[in-house]
Amino acid sequence: MFRKDFLLICSHLFVLFLVQTMLVVTIPLAAARLGASPVVLGALLSLPYVLPLLIAIPFGAWVTRHGSTLGLRLGATGFIAGAGCILLLPDYYGLITGQMLIGLSQLMTVIAGQTAISNLGTGKILERYFAWYATYCSIGQMIGPLIAGALIDHWGGPDTSFIAIFILTLAMAIAYKLPRDIPAGADKNKLDPKLLGYQAQIQLVKSNRHVQLSIMVSVAAMLALGAHGSFLPVYLETLDFPATTIGLLISLRALSAVAIRPFTSQLVKLARGRYRTMSLTILFMAAGMIPLGFTENLWALAILTILVGMGTGISQPLSMVVLADAVSKAQKSSAIAVRLMANRSMQFMAPLLLGLLVEFSQFSMAYLIGGIIVLLHLLFFLHPPQESDQPTAKSD
Repeated sequence: MFRKDFLLICSHLFVLFLVQTMLVVTIPLAAARLGASPVVLGALLSLPYVLPLLIAIPFGAWVTRHGSTLGLRLGATGFIAGAGCILLLPDYYGLITGQMLIGLSQLMTVIAGQTAISNLGTGKILERYFAWYATYCSIGQMIGPLIAGALIDHWGGPDTSFIAIFILTLAMAIAYKLPRDIPAGADKNKLDPKLLGYQAQIQLVKSNRHVQLSIMVSVAAMLALGAHGSFLPVYLETLDFPATTIGLLISLRALSAVAIRPFTSQLVKLARGRYRTMSLTILFMAAGMIPLGFTENLWALAILTILVGMGTGISQPLSMVVLADAVSKAQKSSAIAVRLMANRSMQFMAPLLLGLLVEFSQFSMAYLIGGIIVLLHLLFFLHPPQESDQPTAKSD
């Protein structure tokens, strides 16, 4: 049985990820219909990751001091404001403002939500919690594009943002049902400020091999998701697929992630370790990306999408577990923020890189190069630490 607070957190995040992926379909198509070039589209899709690059670590420290519940409430508020901008300002100004607000809100939501869950257990228990957390999020990511595609085909883009705002009110209601947690910084006498700054996080990454590999596999997944998701709607539209089919293919990636995540612990056991499993996920992601731009057949595209979904589906909860088990409670929010900052760096660069490649070559070359870069992340896993040396974070 799951704890009530865990179920409330996952329900809240499910709704927010559902809305976020509705907008993943809506925003690229809206920008394309405004006449955006591939470079402009890539820049627009990178905007949500600008603010997280600057404030991820400070916000991690803020969660440590003030708790995760307030962060989840602020995240829901920001999502509503972002979707409202896209609805009320149907031009570049609305898309830019909305993207910035959504990126900031997602930062708040992810750091606060993962911090709350990481404090619920360790080891195998944490593997189970993070696997199901990621499953809930992926179900939202699976349903969101389907809703968006159907709305665009039948009513047009503005209705997607209106429905998104309506759904987000549910997330806000859930956030206010969450009990106020006791932040790690509640006892100021026990909290060392040196654990929360940039220098402390740099030292943590330099000295902790488990944290390094957690970040590496997560960055590889973000590159795969960023390259696969950002231009996929536009690429599929060039192949004359309707919006509903585009939404279905994007949802298929999330569905494959949903299907594999509950079996994370069993897969780790079969592969004889977390790091061997992470290596396999990188192979899955690269195999799904490299031939993507050479493929126009719907069924082949579906298979490649499933491979990317399986790779990202397994890698993300495992990277969270490795990170949460490697640091103390007082460092968890800040360490999660470092991982998130690395993720956002890659999510910021992936659409820009892909946009430049598409502008000066074609989709096939863009996905080929992106897939090769993902594959190169395997080099970091040639000499992983011993699984038996995996530290269990102190409870503080």
